[in-house]
Amino acid sequence: MMPGTPAAQWHSAVQNLLDIHRPEQAEQLVRQQLARNPQDVFAHILLSFALYQQNRLEEARQVTQQALALNPTASEAFYVLFLVEDQAGQVPARAVALREALRLQPFNPKYLAAQAQLHLHQNQPAAAQQVAARGLANNPVHAGCLIALANALHEQKRWPDLAPVLQQLVAAHPTMPKAHQLLGREAMRRQYYAAAQAHFQEVLRLAPTDATALQGASQAIRRQLWIGRAAVWLDNYLTFISEGTKQGKLKAWGHFLLILIPLSLLCIPILLFMGFETVYWRLHPQVRRLRNRPDQALPYAQQTFWRYGPVAAFTLVLLAWLTGVFWLLVWLGVPESSLGPGLTGGLTTVAMAIWAAFKHASEQPLPEKSPLGKVLAAALALALSITCASWPATWPYGPLGILGLTSWAGFMVFRRARAAA
Repeated sequence: MMPGTPAAQWHSAVQNLLDIHRPEQAEQLVRQQLARNPQDVFAHILLSFALYQQNRLEEARQVTQQALALNPTASEAFYVLFLVEDQAGQVPARAVALREALRLQPFNPKYLAAQAQLHLHQNQPAAAQQVAARGLANNPVHAGCLIALANALHEQKRWPDLAPVLQQLVAAHPTMPKAHQLLGREAMRRQYYAAAQAHFQEVLRLAPTDATALQGASQAIRRQLWIGRAAVWLDNYLTFISEGTKQGKLKAWGHFLLILIPLSLLCIPILLFMGFETVYWRLHPQVRRLRNRPDQALPYAQQTFWRYGPVAAFTLVLLAWLTGVFWLLVWLGVPESSLGPGLTGGLTTVAMAIWAAFKHASEQPLPEKSPLGKVLAAALALALSITCASWPATWPYGPLGILGLTSWAGFMVFRRARAAA
């Protein structure tokens, strides 16, 4: 088929529309061609791919079967069927379709790249590396095979072999978002955070809606801030202790026993530090611009207070309520020795709840009203709760009154949150 013929021009136009993810327009052109030539196998394959891009999987499957009825040796039809079955979650049918495509064209790099990705999903990086290498032997710059090979080497932690593959990928496909995304991931691993930010932002320039790149760029900015690095180190250290104790590692248990008492004393300060770090990072001007959020008219510090003030008020009310609960348990005669495990577990639950509240608030729109009144009222409740629990002259009505008041406030907060949801 000559490049200048009408058929070649039609094929090229449809391929271009599919490449830029405009399947509706591609479908219109293909159906026009099928109206003129219903026996055109390649038109059926293109139509099935256009339907696949629109997530119309059953229609795409039927059109693919029509193409195979016209030509049982159409390997590309089996490949599109593989994509359809993969999207539909039909694992056996997916494997059969890809196996047939490879039987007809065993050296096709596109099919080999798909097989390599399947091996990666099945946690078989060594097999994925071998398959991707076979594809690159036929086409050294095939993007799918290079990406599969890079992911396989990453999973096997073969870092010296990974670097040249990534350089080859970005050199052969400098405008491919995935190439810069993999470079950003590698830069993050090597703690080159400024370079990682540049790579992820290049992905966002090429594909502005890429959620993975957005998260990666945001994390790269976070790691460049000293407070972010400290928070990440603290989080990794606490994760090492919690996971290590579950796995029975002596080193983790040693750290746990050494910091058990200091951690109990520093639980609230650590929580406040990690909450502040999240606030500072999420509302940092660079992160806001990265997320295409315009700068607010309010100053940065005021934005932070308005956004997280309600969470701070909730935290203070919760602490006031816990103070009353612990006083009540001691007053009822519960031995103080048995409160230790409960106190540790309770503080852990409180920390997780507050952390979740901070994270939720970071994803919500900026409130229209100042939370100053709520914060002051909650601080007053905490001060009264501590005072009543520490001053025997107020027992029992003072602590019980504060406990009832904070319980009512907590109930109202949950009621409003449930009604808003």
